[in-house]
Amino acid sequence: MKTIHNKIKCAVALTVLCFTVSCSEEDDYEPPYGDFSSITIWTSFDLDENEEEKRVVAVNKYVAFNDLSRGLLSHQWQIEDGMRYMNGNFTAADTLNYARFVKSGVGKNSSDELIYVLFDEVGEKNVRLINTYKDSVAESVKVDDVWKVDKTITVNVLEE
Repeated sequence: MKTIHNKIKCAVALTVLCFTVSCSEEDDYEPPYGDFSSITIWTSFDLDENEEEKRVVAVNKYVAFNDLSRGLLSHQWQIEDGMRYMNGNFTAADTLNYARFVKSGVGKNSSDELIYVLFDEVGEKNVRLINTYKDSVAESVKVDDVWKVDKTITVNVLEE
């Protein structure tokens, strides 16, 4: 009987020791936050049945574009005529008149990461993103000493 108790005590002690060693609080892995470059763009377009962006909007409606890229050296959005930047001070209840949320005097370029673009004219419209990085990213081309992404998102603006 004494041998069984000794074996049980030994098994419990070994289990506790293994648990203690395997649950140390030290984490040797340090994630590379801020030390890498990537391009990521989010938009508020609806998705089709294949989970792809439709890139269609009704005239006098807006689309949000957000550049979530990492490791940027520079960043710029560009829009065309028939499009205007909006501030983000509107809610879902403001759907009848987005024109009152248009930013005045801002031109066609923006360095904001998140933009809201109001589409005033029917037709194909282009929203352009130009980013530069210190490291290569998807869709980038080396220009001088930096990696450049020049991406155009074409939007089909339809009558309501």
